[in-house]
Formats: sequence, C-alpha cells, structure tokens
Amino acid sequence: MRVRTHLSLLAAAVFLPMIVGAGVAIKLLLDAERHAVLRGMQELARTSVLAMDQELTAAIATGRTLATSARLSQGNLESFYAQARAANAGTIRQTALLREDGQQLFNTALPFGQPIAPPLAGALQRVQGVLARGLPTVSNLIVGGATRRPVIAIELPLRLDDGRRVLLDQWFAVSHLNRVLPRDVAPSWQVAVFDRDGATLARNAAWKDEIGTRARPALLDGLRQGKAQIDIAGPDGKPMAAALARSALSGWTAVIGVPVSELEATAASAVSLIAATLLCAVALALAGAILFARRLLAATEYLGAATEGMAEGWLPPPADLRIAELNSLQQVLHAVSRRLQKAEAGRRKHLAEVQAARSVAESQNRAKDEFLAMLGHELRNPLGAISSAIALIQMGAGGPAAERAHQIIGRQSRHLAHLVDELLDANRVLSGKVVLAPVPLDLAGAVREAAQTLQTQGTTAAHEVTLALEPVWVHGDPTRLQQVIGNLIENAAKYTQAGGHIAVSTRVRDGMAELVVRDDGKGIEAELLPRVWDVFVQGKVSNRAKGGLGIGLAVVKSLVEQQHGTVAVHSRGAGQGSSFTVRLPLAAEVPADAAVERVDAAPLDGLRVLVVEDNEDLREMMCALLSSRGCVVGSAADGTTALALARNTLPQVAFVDIDLPDISGYEVARQLAGQGGIRLIAVTGYGQPDDVRRALAAGFDRHLKKPVRMEDIEQAIGAIDLVR
Repeated sequence: MRVRTHLSLLAAAVFLPMIVGAGVAIKLLLDAERHAVLRGMQELARTSVLAMDQELTAAIATGRTLATSARLSQGNLESFYAQARAANAGTIRQTALLREDGQQLFNTALPFGQPIAPPLAGALQRVQGVLARGLPTVSNLIVGGATRRPVIAIELPLRLDDGRRVLLDQWFAVSHLNRVLPRDVAPSWQVAVFDRDGATLARNAAWKDEIGTRARPALLDGLRQGKAQIDIAGPDGKPMAAALARSALSGWTAVIGVPVSELEATAASAVSLIAATLLCAVALALAGAILFARRLLAATEYLGAATEGMAEGWLPPPADLRIAELNSLQQVLHAVSRRLQKAEAGRRKHLAEVQAARSVAESQNRAKDEFLAMLGHELRNPLGAISSAIALIQMGAGGPAAERAHQIIGRQSRHLAHLVDELLDANRVLSGKVVLAPVPLDLAGAVREAAQTLQTQGTTAAHEVTLALEPVWVHGDPTRLQQVIGNLIENAAKYTQAGGHIAVSTRVRDGMAELVVRDDGKGIEAELLPRVWDVFVQGKVSNRAKGGLGIGLAVVKSLVEQQHGTVAVHSRGAGQGSSFTVRLPLAAEVPADAAVERVDAAPLDGLRVLVVEDNEDLREMMCALLSSRGCVVGSAADGTTALALARNTLPQVAFVDIDLPDISGYEVARQLAGQGGIRLIAVTGYGQPDDVRRALAAGFDRHLKKPVRMEDIEQAIGAIDLVR
C-alpha cells in the first residue's frame, strides 16, 4: 500500500466510532489477551528448548566427528586426547572416554594420565544402558566422575579396532544451561528446565538452591503427561499459569510460569485502553496516527540497519514493511548487497590464491636451500677425502697406506662423478628430454642384475636381501628400468638399519607386471608420505654418508610414468617399514631368446695414442693410465700443437677434449679425420644427447663423459675397428 492510502485509512478511522458491540468486544478482548500472553509464554518455552537443543546439537556434532578418529579406533588414547582438546578449544565442552564398567580412561578436564576416581553409583548402569541401545544419548542430570560436579553428557557408544566397547562423552557443566535461558522476562516470571526424571537443570532464580531438586507433584504430572499448559501453585502458594515445551532431542522440558494475577492485570489494562478509545473518536484517531508512526519508524529503522549491515557483508532477512515504496527500496538494498557479497567472495578467493601461491613459493625456496645444503655436504665429503689422500701420498707414505690412499681417491672420484651424473640425468628425466629405447625384457632378470650390482658395490652388503621373482616380460627401456630398480633397492637400504630385511618380488597381477620393493626399516611419517615423490625431498637418515640429493624417487616416478606405468608407496608410519610398488604394461610378445651385446676390452700394447687436453693434471693422469697399459702416448695442451704432433707421430687413436684454448675440439676432429687412419674419441664434460650427436657429426667415433675411467677407455677402444 502507498503512503497516501495509509493516510486515507487513518482519517477514515477517526470518524468511525466502534461503540456498537463494545461489551462483547471487551469480553472477547479479555479472553484474547489471556490467550495471547499464554501463546507468548508457549513460544518463550519453545525458544528455551531450541536454545538448549542448539547447544546439544553442537556437542553431538563434535562427538560424532571425534568418533571417526583413526587415532581413537587404533587405541592411541594420548594422541586422541590431544585431538579432543583441540576440537573443544574455545567452547565449554569437555571430552571423556569411559570403559564398559563406567571407569573413565581419560577426561580432557584433567591432564592426560592423571588418575581418575572410580565411577559413582549408577554410572555402570547408565554406561551399559547406552551401550545396549547403541545410539547417541543425551543424559539426565548426572554428577561427573572426574569433577564431582553436576554435568550433562552426550554419550556415543563406540567399538575400537581391538574389539573393546567404549563410551565417548561430550559433557559440560549444567550451570551453562542457565546462560541460554531468556533474560528479558519480568522478575515475577519463573523460567525452569527439567530433565526426563523431573530434576531441575536450569532456573532463572535461586538456581544453586534448586539444582537437582524434583518438580512439585502437580508440575511433575504435567511433565510426564506432556501437557502444553497447566495451572500450578507458585513458591508463595499463589496460583500460576505455566506453559510447557518438551525437546524431541533430549526429552527435557522448559517451563514458563506467570502469576495469574499478572495475566488478568494485563487484560484489564488492555480493556481500559480500548474502552477509552471507544469513548473518544479523537483518541482513536490519535492511536491510529501513533500506530502508523510506529510502523513507519520500524520500517525506517529496518532500512537503516540494513544499510549499515551492507558495509559488514550481511543483511537482515526480507520483511514486509507494509509500505510499497519502502519495500521497493528494500529490494534494491538486497540486490546491491548480493553484488557486494559476490565481489567480496571474489576478492577473498583471489587473496586465498595469492596466499597459496606464496606458500608454494616459500616451500620451493626452502626445498632449494635444503638441496644446496645437501649438495654442499655431498660434494665436500669426497673432496675432503681426496684432499687428505693426496696429502698422505705427497708426504711420501708408502706400502699399505699409499695403496689405501689410492683406493680412497678412486672411490671418492667415482662418487663425485656419480653425483654429477645423477644431477644431470635427473634434469633430463624430469624435464621429459630423455629418449627411451623400449624392448621386450624380463623384469625378473633386470632385478637380479640390479641386486647383484648393488651387492657387489657394497650398497646392500649389510642387509638381508631376498628375491621372489617370477618371469615377467615387459616392454621397457633396459637401462632406465635398471635405474628404477636400483634406485628403489638403494633407497630401501638407505633407510633400513644394518641387519634389516629387504624383499624384492615380481609377478603378474590384474594384467600388469608388478615389482614390489619392501623393507622393515624406519618407514615414512604420515606428513612426509604425500611428498616423497617431490624433488629434493627425503627423510632423515642416521648416517649422512648414506644420504643423497633427494632426487632418486622423483626420477623413479618420472621414468615409470614415461613407460606408461604407475608407482605407489605405502607405509604405516615411523618404524613400520615401507613398500614401493611399480606396475608396468606387459610385453605384447616374448622373444625366443634375449642375447646381450657385449663389448670386450681391446688389447692396448703398442697402440699409438694422442691425448689432447688443456687441463694439465687430467692430461698427465690419462697419459699415465694409457702408458701403464702399454700404449705409446703423445699429448698436447691445445688444438694447433695436437695437429702438428699427429702429422709426425701418426697416432691410431686420439682422445680430444672439446673445449680447447685455441680452436674447438670439433675442428681438431674434422682435420684429423681428413688425415685418415685415426680413430677419434671425444672426452668432454658435456653429456646431453645433443652433445653426443654433435660430436659424432664432427667425425668422432665415440663420445666419453668426464671423469673417464680406465674401463671406459678400454671399452671405447674395443668398440671401434682399429688397423694395427
């Protein structure tokens, strides 16, 4: 309705006397007023029940959430105690866990492990009753076994993994119910809450004196019969009208009692007001004006509150303001509020994304720092050992000490080369640049070969390694599968104590080849388990000498997935060992035999060799190695000297470094190839596939990556045809 219509109706009301039937109206008003007050009392009782139900519902929700805890199911009470305290933080609720005999195992109101007094009388019967029903139950008023104070408990029956039946209690002091009772009632009104047995739980007056007392007989009968309204006698003996509301959740009953004299007094006042209004048309007009003013004021206050709420991102629910213009304004405000809330949600989402990106960046930065620290440690150890061994040799040590120093230099040099190879190879694998050459191969045979290699190297010498291998043919790259198997077994040895057991098995399962590497070592903690496949992430090892760079498992995952397989890890936690499972597609065809090409080392006696290397120490060492094998060796520190020396000595084999101080090793190779009769081998620190292809295109017959071992040299010479 428009404002104009409201004013017209108000003017008409001034001149419409309502005297006819005044007597009947007064009688009806008396009854209506009484009923209105009783309805208000009934609504107040329902509101009290709803407030209590909200508290109980929150406690039930928390209890059900805690009941799903794996820590509780596994019987890890101390960890579950901490979880329960965290769930109850900021609330008035506490958690207790009771055995079937009523004895509390713990109570978050007390420190964990503190002895708790034996259960009170009746506790056993209550616990067994809840366990027998098997349903969550809201208790009546009880005395807490740990606090010895009146409490209310929400009791949930559970069965642990070991078969024990327990009761999970979410409890709070009964005094808290007084805080949820209505406060805006007259002092003469009585507001009380009774449990299913009629015991007093809460009261707006003299609560401490009345707690636990039973309702008077008349009220108790009304509680038991579930009546909505009854007449009772008050504490002073005067008659009272009482409205009752029972909770379907707890079975408790809220009672609102009002003296009958107040009901009649309120009705009498209303009658007097109406009588005066009927006697005076002017008074009626004034009352109408006041009514309209209040309506307009209420609508204005509502819109003012709505406008202020928009700044905080909320609006009161739509209401009928009974004025069309103000209703239209209200709709506009709600539309604007929805747009603002949508914009705010977008801003929060963007902020969350920014914070998530920042968290990822910080995590990656920490991983980088940890990797650099590990890399520095891994490089300094072998370099320190090599430096000490060289110092020992320079001091003139002979005999076993010198032999030991030579062994240390050789072993640590190979370790350094392995670290560098691992880093470079991991970069190629993880970036997807590695070129695979899949062929049919027996996965069991690959496992035997890898296990034998690791045993020979001493990696698994301190462990018991068992193989349960079924012949399983897959279509994969032999070298890369050897790398996968070796990394998994080496990882198991790294995190398994000396004398521990490592089991490796192969089989066909669900149409896929399955490789399982299982150990009984230190296991993987739950928070680390999802991150084991990340680069530079690794668990702590007791001996840093067994550590690594944290890239082995990332390489394993990448290589397996590039060969259309999957890899998974499982661990029950710290000290429980771990298990890695690789699944690969089966080979379509199994070859009749699988011959392995083998290149034998060539004899080197009398072989004319030219070494072109600008690093003096490396050049001298290569020359010494070749001379020790009977070769006739010439050397040059740059390309120009090498070409001149080659024209005079006519070498059969030339080892040429790529980076030379004057001309490129590629140019040296092209000119030496032009002389004819020389087999060229590139020796360089560049080992990428493009580097190998470029070397072969320049005329090199073979490509070796630094550092070069004697067996690499012999294999390289044996792989090319020589004219002696």
